Amino acid sequence: VEADVSRRTVFNYFDTKADVVLGPVPELSEARLAVFVDGGPTANLLDDVMVLASDIVAEQPSDQETIAASRAAVLGDSRLLALVHERFEDLSTTFVEHVRAREGVDFPTARARLIGRLVATFFDAALERFEADPDLPFADHLAAVVADARLIVT
Repeated sequence: VEADVSRRTVFNYFDTKADVVLGPVPELSEARLAVFVDGGPTANLLDDVMVLASDIVAEQPSDQETIAASRAAVLGDSRLLALVHERFEDLSTTFVEHVRAREGVDFPTARARLIGRLVATFFDAALERFEADPDLPFADHLAAVVADARLIVT
């Protein structure tokens, strides 16, 4: 209404409310997913998941102002937070399917979902670091968070 566009017109361009508010769901190329499912690019599951995550990061806005505003909007609005959670659950289902295709159907679904949640936690921690130090690219903050996590568990 504020944009003087009808709901019908909006949904000619967007599939869901989440897409209107959050933008389109990031997509990975079929080639990248095929490499992942085949056990690559590094043969280490977490490293390979982070390669996929880095591909997604590379396609997103990278300026501190946009990222900080988006994060504040989501954290400050329970409806937006619910939309983000809904999207995360949808992506998680797809992610689990790809991990199980790679690791085999005996790979526990709970473990695949845990990897997805860890990646989400890494993203959130990297966002906090990026807000505090916007001179360092977000991808570098993400890599540092993963490195810190490795230090904790080893």
